[in-house]
Amino acid sequence: MNTKIGNKRWGIIFLIVLCYVVLYMDRSCMSIAGPIMMKHFNWTATDYGLVSTAFFVGYACTQILGGWLADRFGGGKVVIFGALWWSVFVFLTPFGSTLGLMIIIRIAMGWGEGVTLPANSSIVAQWMPRKESGLAQGLCLMGVPIGLVVTMPLSIWIMQMWDWQMIFHTFAFIAPFWVLLWLKFGTNKPEQHPTISREELAYIRADQGSQDTAGPAANLTARDIFSTGSIWSCAIAYFCANYLLYLFMTWLPNYFALGRHLDMAQTGLYSMVPYIVATFTYPLGGYLADRAAIKFGDNIGRKLYPIVGMAAAGALLVIGSQAPSAGAAMALISASNGLLCLTMGGFYSMPMVFSHQNAGKITGLFATFATIGGISAPTITGFIIDYFGSYEYALFVGAAVAVVGAIILLIACRVKPIECKTVVSQVV
Repeated sequence: MNTKIGNKRWGIIFLIVLCYVVLYMDRSCMSIAGPIMMKHFNWTATDYGLVSTAFFVGYACTQILGGWLADRFGGGKVVIFGALWWSVFVFLTPFGSTLGLMIIIRIAMGWGEGVTLPANSSIVAQWMPRKESGLAQGLCLMGVPIGLVVTMPLSIWIMQMWDWQMIFHTFAFIAPFWVLLWLKFGTNKPEQHPTISREELAYIRADQGSQDTAGPAANLTARDIFSTGSIWSCAIAYFCANYLLYLFMTWLPNYFALGRHLDMAQTGLYSMVPYIVATFTYPLGGYLADRAAIKFGDNIGRKLYPIVGMAAAGALLVIGSQAPSAGAAMALISASNGLLCLTMGGFYSMPMVFSHQNAGKITGLFATFATIGGISAPTITGFIIDYFGSYEYALFVGAAVAVVGAIILLIACRVKPIECKTVVSQVV
């Protein structure tokens, strides 16, 4: 960070980190309150599964739209709308007195959260030079495990002091507070910041490619973007990474409690360690992706650590599933999750290479595939456990999916700027 140039861009990144913390606090508090809510509403496990899946259905519906709106109107405006929208439905969650009403509430909450990740990526694309994009995305995503780790003890404390409803009524006001911070300190583009230096603005724009609104990059159409095979290959690879990520997120506590026969306190502790590790590997992976891109070029550099991370995460998970003790399994699975999260900075820096001005749309596609992983991984994992009566096979499948993702990224994806087919056809 060069103080002579200025560091306003890193202040924006800090605000986005806080946004992700809030996003995942509001998203994950239901998993803590879930057992009590099942008793309160007399839900079966299938009912609870439907409620959990409903959020991801809504979440998947608005991600490409959120990216498109952010690229067109500014990411900050989209995030503000999304944050206020989802907060309303966090507050309304305890009033979902019937299963159908609760499913509607969770779908609507998913709509609000769905626009946020691609909109934040659009902001990063505007504020960061390409050579710092991986580190910036890794730092932003560091808010994910922080949000998960903070939610666990805080939600339990609120339930002990008051009741489960108070979790939602309290958490609903965190995102509006973040909105006030953004309105005070955040802007969609560096040109809009009142105190940014000309040196920092020039530093940012010099490493982002053409900003000429009449240039080929500005003329990319949706057809140009979504007919590019490498974008779809990267999105499928990202689905594979997130399949394993959501397997960890949804089934790790059950694995330690039922698969390793730990008590509640041990389960909570063992389940937190993988996310503590991820807090450090998210930004590390982004930094390494930036360094590798400088040394090897974007195509090799942006893919290198996602490929290595997914393959190594799969291998360590298989070894961890066979570990003789719960402590050894926790260490190996934590390492597996850490390496998996090492991939994320590289993945989310790719859209800026494909098209800086369309990074929100491309990130929205990536995030949609990730959400498909969020929908499929818990369901498939549960089916495998019920059918085979063992967690090992479910972990093997998760490991295999991650390795397949590494192979797809290696052989089918080329990270380079998208060619503007529209301009070429006009010239011809």
